[in-house]
Amino acid sequence: MSTSRISFPEKVAYGLGNFMPTAVTATGGMAMYFYTDVAGLSAAFIGALLLLVRIVDAVWDIFVGRRVDATRSRWGQARPYLLWFAPVLALALVASFTVPPLEGMARTVYFVAAYTVLWCAYSLIMIPFQSMLPMVAPDPDERLRMAGVSSFVQFIFVVGCAVGFPVLKDALADGSPAQGFQRAAMVFGAAGLLFTWACFAFVRERVPPMTGGPAPDLKADLRALLASRAWRAGVLAQCVLATLIGLPLAACVYYFTAVIGKPQLIGPFMGLGGIGLVAGVVLSDQLTRRVCKKRVYVGGMLAGALLWTAILLGGPDRLPVVFVLSLLANVCLGISAPISYSMNGDIADDIEHRSGKRVVGTLIATINFSNKVGAGLASAIVGGVLSITAYQAGAAQQAPQALQGVVALMSIIPAVMALGVAAIMGWAYPLGRAQLQQINVELAERRAALA
Repeated sequence: MSTSRISFPEKVAYGLGNFMPTAVTATGGMAMYFYTDVAGLSAAFIGALLLLVRIVDAVWDIFVGRRVDATRSRWGQARPYLLWFAPVLALALVASFTVPPLEGMARTVYFVAAYTVLWCAYSLIMIPFQSMLPMVAPDPDERLRMAGVSSFVQFIFVVGCAVGFPVLKDALADGSPAQGFQRAAMVFGAAGLLFTWACFAFVRERVPPMTGGPAPDLKADLRALLASRAWRAGVLAQCVLATLIGLPLAACVYYFTAVIGKPQLIGPFMGLGGIGLVAGVVLSDQLTRRVCKKRVYVGGMLAGALLWTAILLGGPDRLPVVFVLSLLANVCLGISAPISYSMNGDIADDIEHRSGKRVVGTLIATINFSNKVGAGLASAIVGGVLSITAYQAGAAQQAPQALQGVVALMSIIPAVMALGVAAIMGWAYPLGRAQLQQINVELAERRAALA
């Protein structure tokens, strides 16, 4: 297993599985506008709906992860979910952007059901898809290469979906905004279905399911996770990293509107950030071929911290400096993306090596929950800073402290988050290259004996 190699076409096919989850998250930015301005629902109701879905998510993700761990089929443990539930997610996406011929409470119930089903179906694809990586690539180095290709494809999808959905919903509207949203969702759903089935068809799981041993026990499996130092560090790092990613995304609108005074630059700024992420993925592959990925990860976060801090030097008269520094900071984020992705499989191997339990699905569910908490913290931090600094929504002129708060959200606060990730991974995360190679050899021998 330690010398096995996965073909490049199979790595690309695995990356295609990113499209459906990416389409759901990318169109989520348009959901609020759709529900308020097209469907006619109140903003307060939408806020309550989003909270409800997150509460349901917390329980549902663990259930899905447990089902993946318990699944046994001729296609493997994770791949069957891509086959069975891709149509469900595609239909749920269309239903979520469809205005039904209903009124009053009936329409409200419809949207609550549609949006809840959408995110439950999302978990039925996302958790098995992410769980596939250690099942497909048992070798840590090959797993990292596969995660790099997947991240590269994913970032292309992120940019394509973020730009493509607004364009499609306008082009297909034919005078009806509701019709435009529905038809755009149909296109995205159909494309996602084909890409997800291609991932199922051309990727194979190489690590066989465990046989024998103790019966699945949620409490025992959670104890195995909690006992792993790698899991504890990984969950905390993922949470802080998700907060770090969310801060500039949420704050850049306020930055270019209130501080710079040029909201038309938001789109180019986001596009340049996407280019930086893709470049970082390519650079990550080259760096990790020569240096331990843990060191590359920590180094990327430290460099990012310096770059975000330097944005303090920017301003309306130094826009090129802001764009260049942000581009380079996103390169650092791109470097971390495939490494953090592949580390989930490394943690799963470490837990199996220590406890004899393979709980990949449950582990991915906890990582996803950590990411969701981090995204929520990013929104809370942005809202808290704006509130404390007396930011006035829609005001032509903002108080100096409000402008300073917005600048901090684009610079010093992300820098502190990056330092936090570097500290966690540098001091608390125990799995370097030597440890992973030893774990891989021993697991290969153990699995061969069981086979």
